[in-house]
Amino acid sequence: MVDRRQRTPNKAGAREVACALYSDVAGIEWIPSDDADVFRLTFASERAPRVLKLARPGIRAVWRELGAFPGLRSMGVPEVLEFEYTSEDLPGLGLDFHVTREVDGPQLANQAMAQMWANDRSRAVEMAHWFGDCTRRVERLNWRTVPRANSPEQTIEEATRWSEPHYHNLAARPDCPQWVREFVDQVGEQIRRPPTSFGGWGGELLGAPNGTFLLIDWPSLGAAPSCSQAATALEVLLRFGAADPTSLVDAFIDGWAPGGLDERRLQDLRLSWVHSILGWAGMSLTFDDPGADLTPAYVAALHDLREDDPRSWMRRATAPIV
Repeated sequence: MVDRRQRTPNKAGAREVACALYSDVAGIEWIPSDDADVFRLTFASERAPRVLKLARPGIRAVWRELGAFPGLRSMGVPEVLEFEYTSEDLPGLGLDFHVTREVDGPQLANQAMAQMWANDRSRAVEMAHWFGDCTRRVERLNWRTVPRANSPEQTIEEATRWSEPHYHNLAARPDCPQWVREFVDQVGEQIRRPPTSFGGWGGELLGAPNGTFLLIDWPSLGAAPSCSQAATALEVLLRFGAADPTSLVDAFIDGWAPGGLDERRLQDLRLSWVHSILGWAGMSLTFDDPGADLTPAYVAALHDLREDDPRSWMRRATAPIV
């Protein structure tokens, strides 16, 4: 895997785009990113900074966002970037790009969540409900109506390509418990099943001007397994830093499933939740340390498989490791 900080960004292309759109460009600063070349534009005038996202060769993330984000906004999901300019404004350049107004980046957005819990817990609970409601609106979309969304076949192919090598490394370890191998088989069955929901958000946030957040980083936008998006959003609530996240979980579920969780949704949510725990454990073996101690991941996953209450999963996730 190439370190994103070591590769050479297309700064010449960024300058060409920026200077074609604005007459007062003063600075172009590269922001390391995985799926695109991202630049912060500053100006000699009082114009506020902008963010330019330029496609990298062979990676279709920007192309997908250009089609999907306006569609999502028109379908009742305004929590994605709104473009000021796109490739359509400079068709002669042959580059996929979009420009947005600068908002608080992921680190500041995460800090805002922690500060909200520390200073205004009622507001944090409101935000947890908003996360749930936003997740509900995303999951109910039909992939066929969202421009450039992944089809079920594409989702299955991408999920299989990502998960198989990591789970193989996990199951091949001599210390891998039998129940983990059985769970890996269960996940494999789910991955090969045609997805029935919508999702693909990877969990990254920007701070929105209205005090909420924007959802960025959609690596697999489109058809998605049932409750997979909810599992990602539930995990994001950990960024509030609450020692006891019960009230946050209650608010999230009320926004996501106002009628309550039935047995099917609970099981689908649990499958995606534990899949995240063990999938990341397997990924750590692939990219970081083949001999890593996976005991904490096993303990957390087994706890959650035995508990039917998402509040308990979240309390376990926030508990100190002893």
